[in-house]
Amino acid sequence: MIYKIKIRLFSLFQDFLNLFGFQIYYSKREELPKNLKINNIIDVGVALGTDYLFKNYPNANYFFIEPYDKFHSHIEENLLKKYNGKIFKYGAHNKKEAKNLYLHDVSSSFFQRKNVKYKAHKKVKVDKLDNLLKKENFSKNTLLKIDTEGNELNVLKGSIKILKKIEYLILEVRLKNIKTYNPSELIFFCYKYNFIWDSVIDVNHAKNGISYMDILFKKNK
Repeated sequence: MIYKIKIRLFSLFQDFLNLFGFQIYYSKREELPKNLKINNIIDVGVALGTDYLFKNYPNANYFFIEPYDKFHSHIEENLLKKYNGKIFKYGAHNKKEAKNLYLHDVSSSFFQRKNVKYKAHKKVKVDKLDNLLKKENFSKNTLLKIDTEGNELNVLKGSIKILKKIEYLILEVRLKNIKTYNPSELIFFCYKYNFIWDSVIDVNHAKNGISYMDILFKKNK
C-alpha cells in the first residue's frame, strides 16, 4: 500500500515538473548478490560510474567503455584514480562505423527517444566490443554490464567472443519508450549464449509504468 502511494505521489510530482520540461524517475534498487566471484568488470555506458559495482567490487579491474566526451575527464580524474582500469573512448555496437550520439545532461543515446529532449548530437566512433577489447584477457570471472539507452541488443551482437568467455551479465532492459528491441529479444539472445535470468537489480518507474529494469544474468553451467 505504501509503495502504491509513493508511485502515485511520484506521478503527480512528475506531471508538475513536465510543465517545465523536466523529467524524474522513481527507482527501487535491490542488493547485488554478494557471492559472485568477479575479477574484471566491463562497463559499457559508464557516464559517472555504477555505484553498486564500485561498492561490491572495489578491487576488480574495470574496462570503461564511454563515447560521450563529457564524461571522459570524470572517468580519468576520478574513477581511474580510485579503481584499477582503462578507458575506451568509443561506443560499443554491432559493427565499426561513425554514428550520431544524441546528447542529454546525464546520458546519451544512439537513438532518439520521444520522451527525452536531447540538446545536441555529434558523430562518434563505434565498434564491436570484441574488437575494442581484443587485446585484453578475460577469465570466466568477468561481469559485462550494459546500460546504453536502447542500444543493448546491438552491443550484445558485437560481443559474441566475450560472451563465450564470461559468466556474468547485467543488462538494462527497457520496457517503455523504446523501439529498438522487444525485451523478449534481449532475453532470448542471452539464453542463446547460455545466460539465464538470475535476479532483478533495479526497477525504475516512469509516469506510464516501469521504464526499465537492470537484470543480472548468469552463465548456465
